[in-house]
Amino acid sequence: MSPEPSVAVRPVLPAVPDVVDPHRPDAQRGAGWAAGYAAGARRAAEVARQRAEQDAAARAAADARHAAEVAGALRALAAAAAGVRALRTPVVQESERTLHTLALELAEAVLGVELSDAEHGARAALARALSRPWDDEGVTVRMHPDDLALVHAATGADASPEGVRVVADPTVARGDAVAEHVDGWLDARIGTALERARAALDAADGAPVPEGER
Repeated sequence: MSPEPSVAVRPVLPAVPDVVDPHRPDAQRGAGWAAGYAAGARRAAEVARQRAEQDAAARAAADARHAAEVAGALRALAAAAAGVRALRTPVVQESERTLHTLALELAEAVLGVELSDAEHGARAALARALSRPWDDEGVTVRMHPDDLALVHAATGADASPEGVRVVADPTVARGDAVAEHVDGWLDARIGTALERARAALDAADGAPVPEGER
């Protein structure tokens, strides 16, 4: 019996996967895309943050401007009504002296304010020169429609001082007011205030200054 022929057996090794070469073009493209995406995301987040801060600052500035306009309109309303009631005196001569005193005070207040800011100047002059005690009789105050709208929006249509009726008048400048009383009226605009001051100074030229006006 002849021996069986021998068969050579070769071991089968598992396949080894290829190692990714970082220098290959496709690997470089993938890394570049990932880096660009991350940078773009960071930039978009920064832009969104800056825009949100700018929007918040703009809203705050608008709210501050609106509040200042409302406060100015309210001061003009109260001061003009108080001024016209202050003109009521028992004698004609005393009424004339009060007018001259108010004119001088208005001129002094106007000169202390930047005239380039007409709204602020009118309100400051009224607040200083016309804030005086008044009685309970009726007073009508005419204001610019925009100022009157601010007053109504901030305090309500019925928030005027007792005995005061407020009406819109487009001929009155912003920040000014004209008040009318049963015994007279007061034009509290800057232009007429300066005219009163000139007239009072001319009338008092060479005359002694009363003790109460020194």
